[in-house]
Amino acid sequence: MLGVVIGRLSLSFWIAATGTVVLYAFFVFLARIPPEQVAGVTAVVAALALITTLRNLRVATHLADRGGDPQLRRSRNRMRERRGF
Repeated sequence: MLGVVIGRLSLSFWIAATGTVVLYAFFVFLARIPPEQVAGVTAVVAALALITTLRNLRVATHLADRGGDPQLRRSRNRMRERRGF
C-alpha cells in the first residue's frame, strides 16, 4: 500500500518538475528576461532539468535492456495496450 502511494507521489513529482522547467523556459522567452536577473530561480530550474533528464535516461536504459526490470516492462506494455499500439 505504501509503495503504491510513494509511486504515485513520485510520478507527481516528475510531472511537476517537467512542468516547472517548461513554464520557466516559456516565461523567460515570452518576457525576454535575462536569466541572470533571476539567478536563484535559474539555478533551481537548471537542477530540476538535470535530474529530470537523468531520470529519463535511466528509464530509457531500463526499457532498452532486455533483462531489465520486469515490472517496468509490464507497465509499459499496459500503457501501449491502453493506447492501442
